[in-house]
Amino acid sequence: MTQLEMPFPRLSTPATLADAFDFFHDANSDHPRRSAIRSAIKAMGKGIGLPLDQIPAGAGPLRELLATASPGRAGVKPTSWKTLKSEALRALQESGVALASGRDATAISAEWQALIAGADKRVVIGLGRFLKFLTRTGVEPGAISAEAFAAWQSEILDTSLRANPQTSYRQMVRLWKACEQRVDGWPRVEIESPEDPRRFSLPWEAFPQTLRQEVRDFLRSRLDPDLLSPDAAPKVRPDTNKARERNIRAFASALVLSGELEIEKITSLSVLTEVINVRSALYYLRQERFAGQIRPQLLNHAELLKTIARHWEKDQAKSERIGLLIKSLKGALGPQSGMTQKNRERLVPFNDPNNVKRLLELPQRTLKAAAHAPATHHTAVRVMYALQVAILLAVPVRIKNLTALKLGGNVIESGKGKTRQVHLFIPREQTKTHTDFTAVLPARVVELLDAWQAVWRPLILNAPSPYLFPNASGELRSSVALARQICRFVEREAGLRVHVHLFRHLAAKLYLRFDPSGLETVRQLLGHTSIRTTLKAYADFQTEPAFLRLEEALLDVYEGPAPLRKARR
Repeated sequence: MTQLEMPFPRLSTPATLADAFDFFHDANSDHPRRSAIRSAIKAMGKGIGLPLDQIPAGAGPLRELLATASPGRAGVKPTSWKTLKSEALRALQESGVALASGRDATAISAEWQALIAGADKRVVIGLGRFLKFLTRTGVEPGAISAEAFAAWQSEILDTSLRANPQTSYRQMVRLWKACEQRVDGWPRVEIESPEDPRRFSLPWEAFPQTLRQEVRDFLRSRLDPDLLSPDAAPKVRPDTNKARERNIRAFASALVLSGELEIEKITSLSVLTEVINVRSALYYLRQERFAGQIRPQLLNHAELLKTIARHWEKDQAKSERIGLLIKSLKGALGPQSGMTQKNRERLVPFNDPNNVKRLLELPQRTLKAAAHAPATHHTAVRVMYALQVAILLAVPVRIKNLTALKLGGNVIESGKGKTRQVHLFIPREQTKTHTDFTAVLPARVVELLDAWQAVWRPLILNAPSPYLFPNASGELRSSVALARQICRFVEREAGLRVHVHLFRHLAAKLYLRFDPSGLETVRQLLGHTSIRTTLKAYADFQTEPAFLRLEEALLDVYEGPAPLRKARR
């Protein structure tokens, strides 16, 4: 009798992981792997960070929780986490929970195989799971209809644990539409490509030309303001201007979608900054985009409109009225720290010294493994990620500064032999705070840097480049793509979910654990111009070390100084 055929007691289908844990209890089940299954379920609960009775066993809620889980939180290695998670999910399936398998082993039918032979590999991969579903349900090319699409969408929403099933469905529909145009004989189906619900901004071309021109003029004026003017606005970076353009378009779209004003009437920025229009657009954003909640993004929109009214329109009365609205929003939002709750949750695994050690050892471990691996492009890329992680741990710079580092300009060597030092220098033109930033790289980072330049960097280059981390053509890498790749590398190798900006928060957390009174040092490490910024974000990190020191003080009173306590014990 196989594992799937083992007899089970007549228990109800588990609703939570606690129910599943009880399902495989020795008193209820004679499953041969029940002990390993219970351990796997407990590990999954630790990885999610909730008690088992608060973790639903259904695909939809469990999918959202697993997207935030990590091996680091469970206290296991990435390979062990994969094994434990697979064990737990297979056990849920066996206990009656409707979960789709991670891989569909169905062989695509001959008729579908003949069609996809004319498509490129990307299409074959993107449509593979859907074509297996069609084969499994007996739908051949001649019988395909919109109902088959709806059935597959329901299946992945109800039973799949894929992180973004709606995104997977949208991508599949787009690939299907592309095949209708490019592959001979591909069946045509009357089905609409679903819109991404996160995108709601109307195209700029839909707005009046006068508004578009004024937005361009406003943004251009912020890049090079007259600094001697008595009411000059502060100069902004190009990236800030891009974000402002997106925010203005989103706000104007929200005003149109609210039904308060027709799009052809939004002819200028002064229309957007009318208080009644500001209220209407913010109300739409709160209700339709933020599920009725007041979020910091609403403040960002309101602050930008206040800036426009004050510095562009020079309408002090309008600026003050928007300011009153901002004040009421801040009151409803409540006191805000400089760090989001999501970032605080992502820092929780680093309370475990083993996770911190695993991350700190990752760069050197990768370099050591590369020395025994083939000298290929793949190995070189792994060393590059390792060096970037090492730099982010030692000198927590922002991702755009990391991507744009240049040899000689930003990476500067001085001295020779024992007196040799390597400095990281970022001029004020490239920093967010418009101040020069200088740091000395530790010896462990310099070792990686030397190996990268001498051995591995040439393997990814097809042309000369001044950049420390160029792409194959020698040009500047995309900071967004690089950030995503670094995070995947850390999760794959160390089992820790991070984003590149989290390295800055982690640096503050670890240093304040070492020195609870070191906020000024943290300010200098992170390049903040004001200690208030550091206090706002990281003052809470002083609390835990403070209580540990209080315990040490109490032990000194009751048991004597630490050396004496150790001797007595």
